Amino acid sequence: MRKLLITLTLVMILSGLVLAATFQGLTDRIEENRVAALNASLAAVFGGDADATFAELPGSDETTIYEGTAANGTALGYAVRLPAQGYGGQITLLVGLGPDLRSIRGIEVVEHIETPGLGGRITETEFREQFVGLDTQIDLSYVKNIEPNADVNEVQAISGATITSSAIVTGINEGLAQAIPAIEGRAE
Repeated sequence: MRKLLITLTLVMILSGLVLAATFQGLTDRIEENRVAALNASLAAVFGGDADATFAELPGSDETTIYEGTAANGTALGYAVRLPAQGYGGQITLLVGLGPDLRSIRGIEVVEHIETPGLGGRITETEFREQFVGLDTQIDLSYVKNIEPNADVNEVQAISGATITSSAIVTGINEGLAQAIPAIEGRAE
């Protein structure tokens, strides 16, 4: 019994050391991949400009703001990282705004744990493209089973995922209500 206990203890210690060393050895690579994924998402909200650069601006704990600049020095606008509470849990969005802060250039879903095939459809191009060009000065709303009117900032909810659709719309409305004044305050 004593021999078995010593063997199991040694195996546990060795396994723990191997796991710790592996994690430590991969920490830099994990961080590089996280930064690359963030930059790809930031570029996507501005139409996929892979040569663009993004600088993080000081913001609140929940809302992070990035300023985007094209390779030729032209201002792309701002990207705002926003939280939303979906049906399955936390949803993290990036919302791209034009340089004048008056229109949405695009949205990207960075993280979510929504139900695949239902709420998970927020990552589909068809859903995300509805937001392009909408006015940031008017609150967004969603409609179900009727054609949305972009002139009044309506988007089509995902059928069977109204809670998720509502979470996206509410998250954008609340997040932009805080982010836009913060960005405007920096410009003054």
